Amino acid sequence: MFRTSSRFFLPFLIFCLLGPSLQAQRPSGGRPSGGIIDVQVRYADGRPGPRGIHVRLEAAEGGAEADLETIDGGKCQFRQPTNGVFIVRIAELNFKEVSARVELIANPMAYVTLDLKPVDNERKAENSAPPANSSDAVSVADLAIPESARQEYDKGEAALRAKDTAQAVKHLEQATKLYANYPEAFRMLGEAYLVQQDWKNAEAALQHSAQLDPKSPATYVDLGAVENQQHNYPAAEEALKKGLELSPDASSAKYELAKTYWAMGRWDAAAPLVRDAVSALPELATARVLFGNILLKKRDGAGALREFKEYLRLEPTGAMAPQVRDIVAKLENNLPK
Repeated sequence: MFRTSSRFFLPFLIFCLLGPSLQAQRPSGGRPSGGIIDVQVRYADGRPGPRGIHVRLEAAEGGAEADLETIDGGKCQFRQPTNGVFIVRIAELNFKEVSARVELIANPMAYVTLDLKPVDNERKAENSAPPANSSDAVSVADLAIPESARQEYDKGEAALRAKDTAQAVKHLEQATKLYANYPEAFRMLGEAYLVQQDWKNAEAALQHSAQLDPKSPATYVDLGAVENQQHNYPAAEEALKKGLELSPDASSAKYELAKTYWAMGRWDAAAPLVRDAVSALPELATARVLFGNILLKKRDGAGALREFKEYLRLEPTGAMAPQVRDIVAKLENNLPK
């Protein structure tokens, strides 16, 4: 509990009112560099894989980035400090080598599911008819993409990675014109529009991507972010809940949904979500401000002060830095010494 006064409460209330719009702003250069790649290893019948499976993260252009082993439930999580395109690979004795391509470009979270494919004959027969959403089925879908569309997609992806969003939009739009059933291209186009703050076109591209591939959690996270920016909070909640259904541990979805609930005045629902997001994404500075606001609502001044100071450490010249410094000074004056 901390002391209160009229001197403190007026700026505090103003800050809470400003909170949702301030938190919607992105730092210069788009989303934070790097992010988290969640990996789920599973058996062919859909059961979670075992502990101890070796998973390697590689740069798309070659070279190992990191090595992990799965924990209970067949999961592991790479915390990657840089943006880029990566390959997640399983190379385990008695199993076929499988891999998947992932992107950390405009989204700080990526999700990969890798199926274990035993090399013995008995299990080969068991795996001869993969489910529709398995990596084999994805490979068949990839084969249908015309080479011209794939080349435009690659150019657009490279331009987005280089922060040349105008060129990214140009090439990704061309990719979707060359092949209308290209969910990755529509999703990446939506991300490019998102960086440009072209909310309506971002929304349309991401909705179309979700129609083509309704099992992509990253698409729903991006769509929820776009709906938040447009203050369409019911639509944001629907999209983000769908993303969390598909990937329950998706920290970026939890953060976006926390922002949605905060804007709707449901800070009690936002609290556990932003707490999880801060734990999983400690370098996501704007989440610290949201968490600090919620802690103030909970009358935890010391906790709020800690989160605001952490924001200033992460983004000392960020868009919210002046307001946050003001709140930090008032908290320090009002908290018991």
